[in-house]
Amino acid sequence: MAYIRFIVGSESDSPRTQSGLFTELEYLKNENQLQPYQENLVKETFDFFNDNLPVPPYSKKNWGLDAISWFKDDALEFIDKMRDLVSILEENGFQVRTLVIDQPGMILYEDEFQIVSKNRTH
Repeated sequence: MAYIRFIVGSESDSPRTQSGLFTELEYLKNENQLQPYQENLVKETFDFFNDNLPVPPYSKKNWGLDAISWFKDDALEFIDKMRDLVSILEENGFQVRTLVIDQPGMILYEDEFQIVSKNRTH
């Protein structure tokens, strides 16, 4: 099985300065930087994730900053939705990378669609 993660930032950026799509889109939304159609798609996509993707128990665990989420490669519906978000970010001048690995490090959490792992360098 492979694991997939979408991040904003270039290869030369430090992994600590790279961020996730949700963080960047929330910022753009709050700063009124999205076109109306983009804002609608972001809202629909965020709602889809909130309704369908389990939330790992970050607040109940002491995982540290190096604990990161990865989609399982067969979580196709979620991956397709992430690609919609990638398009919006790219339309707004962001560089988005798709990381694919097969050895994610120590798995701290797992459900049907995703894992949270630790000790994996990008």
